[in-house]
Amino acid sequence: MTALSVATLTLDGGPQEVVVQVSALTGGRGLSAVNPAGFSNFELRDRVYAGITNSGLSWPDRNIIVSFVPLGLYPVHPSTDLTVAAAVLAAAGHLPFTALSDTMFFGEIGLDGAVRPVPDTLALVAAAAEREFHTVVVPAANAPQAMLVPGVRVIGVNSLSELLTWTTTGTDPVPPGPGPDRAVGTDGQAEPDLPPLPAWMQPARFALEVAAAGRHHLGVTAAPQLPVTLIGQYLRSFLPDLDDRQAVEVSALYAAAGHPVDALIRRPPLQASGPQTSMTSMIGGHRPGLASLAHRGILLLHDAPDVAPEVLHALRQPLDRRIVQLARPQGTTTFAADVQLIVTSKPCPCSTPHSTSSGCSAPARRRYRDRLRAISDRLDIAVTIEATAGDAGTGESTATLTARVVAARAAAAARWAPEGFSTNAEVTKDVLRRPSFRIPAPATEPLRRLLDAGQLSVHAYGRVLRLAWTVSDLRGAGRPDRDAVDTAIELYNPRRHTS
Repeated sequence: MTALSVATLTLDGGPQEVVVQVSALTGGRGLSAVNPAGFSNFELRDRVYAGITNSGLSWPDRNIIVSFVPLGLYPVHPSTDLTVAAAVLAAAGHLPFTALSDTMFFGEIGLDGAVRPVPDTLALVAAAAEREFHTVVVPAANAPQAMLVPGVRVIGVNSLSELLTWTTTGTDPVPPGPGPDRAVGTDGQAEPDLPPLPAWMQPARFALEVAAAGRHHLGVTAAPQLPVTLIGQYLRSFLPDLDDRQAVEVSALYAAAGHPVDALIRRPPLQASGPQTSMTSMIGGHRPGLASLAHRGILLLHDAPDVAPEVLHALRQPLDRRIVQLARPQGTTTFAADVQLIVTSKPCPCSTPHSTSSGCSAPARRRYRDRLRAISDRLDIAVTIEATAGDAGTGESTATLTARVVAARAAAAARWAPEGFSTNAEVTKDVLRRPSFRIPAPATEPLRRLLDAGQLSVHAYGRVLRLAWTVSDLRGAGRPDRDAVDTAIELYNPRRHTS
């Protein structure tokens, strides 16, 4: 008979089913665990056996075989110990099978029967909730973090004995509760209100507003003396808070990266990097990298033409597929990485904070610009900011801009929800071509002229259409008109590849 068939989850949420087969014949007392590579997992077997017997519990007089489905895709997560132990205890009659029907178990078993904390608990519990498991049993030390996932009953246990007490009496161990859920930034502190945009940023105000409303990628060319990292902070300040699901996703990635997470991260994260960023720092390794820590938020790449070419090329995967996937000898690791990209660069390679003149030749400027070729076609908006003398705040407040962005996002979400999208930047070309969403031919005439003249690719044509929808949403209009398309062309700036 099958004592238990449940699923543990890898960090990316992929299923790994743990099947525990208990022999119908008595007379054996062995446990054989076959890991995803097809080899016996002696460590898991020994931990579970020692944990159960050293807790004063009897081992069933049967042979037990543990296998993982599918084989060869994922390494065994340490949380699997508690899953296997629960199945063995059920086979021995120590706990009822009904306790396993709607419950997922995560925890490592110590040789003394203790249930030890495991990494990635927040991600594992979130993935369990996605698969409609309503109860999870986790190590007591991980319980406060697990309780951040909405809609899941969390049982925290310190030992196998406490697990038996819960399953047989229904008495819940009482773990320490989590702190109050609050909107936090990536550093765990509440985000301060920003003053109005400084004067030097005013020329880019509308571009920032459109980028925030449609979640479009942004390329900024700015004088080197300007603090362009502020652009990321202001863009982030326009964005709405993350919903429950998004907040759990982001918080789980930060917890997996080793950051303390005692409350859900409600503000979209902002991660900034520069020329010194390595491949591992950007895409991650055993832990999520910057691209994943910017999930559902903003990744700012400062002085991008000076970033290593292999790092720029590696960014194509998260920009296109919204994930980072790493191949390893033990299997494949996948981290979420749905980012909004801001790329900054200087007017030319010889620009310095102390010099506004350009001594570079046209070929030198072209070579400098071509360093971005790996990602330049992923940028929806191109804006140039010149140096200015003043820096006093002027114009609309960030609260006013944020309100307009939130309204535009709500309009886009309502329109695209039946198609499975929430922002304009996500919409695919086939959806844009449908009669119900097609922009009238008179409005797209300038786009077709650019396409016929070879100044705009088919890929860029779709990006401009998405920008036009965002411009129209910000204006509170419906389908984009000729003026919205013209504005979108100006934002995309087809001349950026040749000038």
